[in-house]
Amino acid sequence: MELYSLNGLKEILNESVHKAELYDKCNWFITCLLKRTTLNDKQKDKPDNYFANISSEELKKFLGTRDYKPIIEMLISKGIITRNDKYSKGKFSKSFAFTEKAIKMDKVQVEVQSKSFAKRLSEINDKEYQETIRNPLFKRILENTIKLIIVEEEDYYKSELSSLTEEEMNNEIDPDEKLKERWHQYNRYTSFYDEFTALNKVEEIRQLIDSKVYQKPIVAKSGRIYHTVSSIPRLIRRSMRAFGGQYLWEVDMSAAQPTLIMLEWLKVANESKEASLIRSLILNGKIYSHIQQNTTYFKPMEYGKLKKEVLQGLYEEFISSNRNKALKTLFPNFIDWVNKTKKGNYKTVSHIGQKLEADIFVEVYKKLPKEMFSLIIHDSILCLEQDTNAIKELLIKRTKEVFPILISENLDKLFKVSIVSIKDEDLLQVKNERLMIEFIQREKLE
Repeated sequence: MELYSLNGLKEILNESVHKAELYDKCNWFITCLLKRTTLNDKQKDKPDNYFANISSEELKKFLGTRDYKPIIEMLISKGIITRNDKYSKGKFSKSFAFTEKAIKMDKVQVEVQSKSFAKRLSEINDKEYQETIRNPLFKRILENTIKLIIVEEEDYYKSELSSLTEEEMNNEIDPDEKLKERWHQYNRYTSFYDEFTALNKVEEIRQLIDSKVYQKPIVAKSGRIYHTVSSIPRLIRRSMRAFGGQYLWEVDMSAAQPTLIMLEWLKVANESKEASLIRSLILNGKIYSHIQQNTTYFKPMEYGKLKKEVLQGLYEEFISSNRNKALKTLFPNFIDWVNKTKKGNYKTVSHIGQKLEADIFVEVYKKLPKEMFSLIIHDSILCLEQDTNAIKELLIKRTKEVFPILISENLDKLFKVSIVSIKDEDLLQVKNERLMIEFIQREKLE
């Protein structure tokens, strides 16, 4: 069994660690903190001192009631981690982050040295495995997760992450230095890539539980399902196929969150030009393009930033922001309703959107045939090409059940079908040796 560590950690700890088990426990904490960073897709926009919550209950379970506090204090005293002592009982726990010193140390993989600690980890993972597979929905997610394989080399995502702007090229910025500056994002990508590459030939769910990027499936209050695949970065997902080399496809809802919030408003809205416009934008999948083309605030933004800014305009606490005002110039009555709904608890609108999303996508996912390869990722379903039309039809049907105002409408443009995986010809255009070629050759030999 392996854990993550930091290159040089053992020398830094030096005399503080006399037993192999204590060193293993330090590495477990390093792994846990890296894992929190890896699984949280919001961290890519955070600074390097990103804090992650780790509860005392979890620390006690893995490190022991007597050991967990001394281990934390030792890592703090050696300048490896820092701690935020703010917490709220029943809401959030204390949080931790790597120091600048730790960030400059390379991440390495090390074997667990203590037999007793290896046994402890194995027993905890065995118990978690048994608990998880008792839930048919979770079991299906794990069964399909293990069918994913990496077919692209790591240079693919590295080149994307380290690509330089024209200004950076003029200033002779080193691409490798840029990667180091984006430490958390780069770590997130390397962790998923390395772990799924290691799982390429693994077919047992139990082995997935031992992965350092494994996330136990959970159902949030909204009904959303969070699991390992829902956290995989886009570039890593593009590097994947289903076992056997089949392309991954997805069926998703166009501008899902704005669409669902707008549909909720249409339930109570009076007939008006604004309501007709919003209805038309939803049916034609044109919400984001309309916003960009008709406001000076959103017009210069690239698509990724545009989506983020629109969602923040809908969900943020402050209703006097420039993005909220810009949206109000286009949809005055809708944004008035959004802002009034946020009074008292600004998170209400985002909760509405996520609950509606789950009411459509999770319910459809539950009804898909067990033998069909499929994975739910919030507002999309990952599948094989031959199943895209059937899944799309089920999503359309469910959307009309949730929103009877759409019962007579054509929702074909509301849901998009697209390929996720890099195609063979695009893999072959790159000069580096390809994992896909190696995989196909191995299959022929076997």
